[in-house]
Amino acid sequence: MMKTIAAALSAALLLPSPAPAQDVSDLEGLLNQSVVSTASKSAETADLAPATTSVITAEDLRRYGFTSLDQAINFLAVGMVTEPSYGTPEIGARGVLLSGDYGNHVLLLVDGHAVNEPWDGTAYFDRSAAIPIDLVDHVEIILGPGSVLYGSSAMLGVINVITRRAKDYQGMHLVAEGGAPLTAHVAGGYGQTFEVGGREGELTIGLDYQRDQGPTLSYAPQAYADGTPWGGDASHRAIDVPAGQARLVLGDLDVTLRGAVSRRTATQLFSGSFDDSDSWERDRWLSLDARWARAVSPNLQLSGRLYGDLYDYFANIPSGSALDCLEGQASCVYQNSGVSRWGGLEVSGTWDWLQDGRYVTLVGADGRLRHVTSWLAYQDRGTGSSTRTSAYDVSDTVIGAYLQQTLRPASWLSLNAGLRLDDYENFGAHLSPRLAAVVPAWSGGTVKAIYSEAFRAPSFYERYYADATTELAAPSLRPETVRSVEGLLEQRLGAQRFRFGLFRSWWNDMVVLVPASDAAVAAAIASGALAAGAANVTTYANASRVDSYGLNADWEGSGLRQRLRYGVALTVAHSRASGDAPLAAAAQVFGNARVSYDLGGPVLALAVRAAGPRPVSGSSLDPAPDAKAQCDLHAAVSGPLGAGIAYRLSADYSVLESSAYAVGPGRDQLLPLPRYQLMAGLRFDR
Repeated sequence: MMKTIAAALSAALLLPSPAPAQDVSDLEGLLNQSVVSTASKSAETADLAPATTSVITAEDLRRYGFTSLDQAINFLAVGMVTEPSYGTPEIGARGVLLSGDYGNHVLLLVDGHAVNEPWDGTAYFDRSAAIPIDLVDHVEIILGPGSVLYGSSAMLGVINVITRRAKDYQGMHLVAEGGAPLTAHVAGGYGQTFEVGGREGELTIGLDYQRDQGPTLSYAPQAYADGTPWGGDASHRAIDVPAGQARLVLGDLDVTLRGAVSRRTATQLFSGSFDDSDSWERDRWLSLDARWARAVSPNLQLSGRLYGDLYDYFANIPSGSALDCLEGQASCVYQNSGVSRWGGLEVSGTWDWLQDGRYVTLVGADGRLRHVTSWLAYQDRGTGSSTRTSAYDVSDTVIGAYLQQTLRPASWLSLNAGLRLDDYENFGAHLSPRLAAVVPAWSGGTVKAIYSEAFRAPSFYERYYADATTELAAPSLRPETVRSVEGLLEQRLGAQRFRFGLFRSWWNDMVVLVPASDAAVAAAIASGALAAGAANVTTYANASRVDSYGLNADWEGSGLRQRLRYGVALTVAHSRASGDAPLAAAAQVFGNARVSYDLGGPVLALAVRAAGPRPVSGSSLDPAPDAKAQCDLHAAVSGPLGAGIAYRLSADYSVLESSAYAVGPGRDQLLPLPRYQLMAGLRFDR
């Protein structure tokens, strides 16, 4: 906390000097200044960062009782929103949500380490993010294209989860929570500082387990096309997520090991099996990140990072309908496996020309080796025999280099210019620029103008996935791109902060499924890649574009010596795909409001989030109908019990019973949602 305050004070020296404080509200305002490091890879106050940012602190998570990223995003952030979907929530920003992308248009970082894997670009934002929530120090949300420093996937924005250092997490920590419908969360952590050979060190460990079994949900009975029944009460819904992280810091060396599993037992929503306990998906992660950083001179700081990741996905989805299976199979189990292995080395240097933070050059390079294997099989439920219809084993290299120049020639002007070049072995190079001007134009007032670009490399899944019954591979895909312009006005008045921003973005070469050409289908059948008689065959193609514009506005503040805190955020957008089509499941109006009050013991917190009508995703109807406006309420009370023990009670309530996603064989009913959740828990710190 002291370093955060010190950074805020130092950055504040670059602003015009305000009038002398008349009361404690000015001090509260200074203490409320958020410090972010993700936008420029260096610590700076949020008002000077070359982006629109939100910072969610560990204190925010604790007082509101949030145990997952999607809750925190929906109720506390500006500009981003998640939608409850079939397995895990989908994420969008500023009116753009690309349904079915598995989060691959938002770059998720944990302490700067990219989580999105190369097989399908997957990143989760609910419990399946598998981040020990008690270890979180704060979450930085950067809106808009961010490829200039991070490369692929940072199209909608960048979310960086910063975990705690041992000096702020000393001792032992235990958490146990449970609720209805059946939900459990247990966590344990330990932090310790020490000294070895005259070098300071620290060890931080966090373990976390979450299980959400959920209530029984009802689906209208239907018949599959071949008469197989579908629908009724679905009770086999559960998610289990064990996760762990260990971090060792010794002098200039910082090593983090992270591992997690997410297993989701999912009601089969489309095929001939319904509420089958053998229908499940599983993700597993293991990552190692070793960093070194040293100030070589008053001007020069060097750093290096060696990293390696393992990820695998497996889906086991049974179906009782022959329509989902290969010819000759009366019923089957669809199995899909994807395994990613990647590792690399990133080196960077920062040169502070005048040793005062006003003219700083950042140069870096990142080289990665990637290897992906995947296969698809149909297992006959009658005979047990398995037939693989697709398999690939691909490796490639990616080299990235970036340059960023920060200039603060006067207290009334800050400039940030950057450029990154990424060179992919399989489809060539791509440039990602950014230019931002920040003008602290008057006391407490800041104006920003930002131009940025980003790209997303097509995933291995999009390029090489094929299915002998329905889909062809698309190895010639190009990267998706986005260009964005943004203007932002921020005003601080004591402990109050107001922001208003306008944005416009253009998305090109978007990857979507399209019908395969007759010639491609005929050639695939002739080569044996497609089964004879295959119909309605699709393939991925760069066949869509999106135009989006709109506004963000938010207000947050505190009073009564920060015991009272409040905020409200609103996004209004107009986003359209090719042919002026609205984006499925993408709310064009959404926002949140929250308030909390510390009674000097108990803390009361209330939050609400809302999303406007949006087209139903996956609907068989044309045009797709609109889902009703959504409103979710969240309340929490927490406080100390003594002897290092604290309690927390929370409740969630959803006004609507269904989401914006179609389900069922006819794709003409909406995915039902749990209406409420009650939680109670204890925390022990020693």
